[in-house]
Amino acid sequence: ITLVEFGDYQCFFCNKFFHETEGALVENYVKTGKVKIIFKDFTIIGPDSITAAMGAHCAKDQGKYWEFHDEIYANWDGENNGWASFENVVGFAGNLGLDMDEFTQCLADKKYQSLVAASTQDARTLGITGTPAFFIIGSDEQVTRVPGAQPYEVFQTIFDGQLEN
Repeated sequence: ITLVEFGDYQCFFCNKFFHETEGALVENYVKTGKVKIIFKDFTIIGPDSITAAMGAHCAKDQGKYWEFHDEIYANWDGENNGWASFENVVGFAGNLGLDMDEFTQCLADKKYQSLVAASTQDARTLGITGTPAFFIIGSDEQVTRVPGAQPYEVFQTIFDGQLEN
């Protein structure tokens, strides 16, 4: 089973999902090998959303994508107010012990700008209008769409139903 989340790092409800639901899903389904999670960027809130998303991919170059993802949400502070600026994103990377010259160069060069833009276009092509938005791809290739920051139980019901099959 694969859970695909389309999110924006500045999004209030994405942050809510991260803090209230994602941890339990990771603990009960991802760490047990039952579910994989893929995070896709849907940068719709503002320029800092793109900066944060590119930062996650730059961190991935050093094997710390999910750690950076978590660090961003741990420092979430609203929409379009500067908390996810270039300087702050670099600071979040520093908290993870990354090679800062490599990270800063990657971010400054906008190495992943086209990847982030393509992911955002994928979301639009799929008809997504807000974040977060989820697609659960079952082992039978059935796709279940889950809009919004739903509680843990919504995902649990879908996953458990898929795992019974």
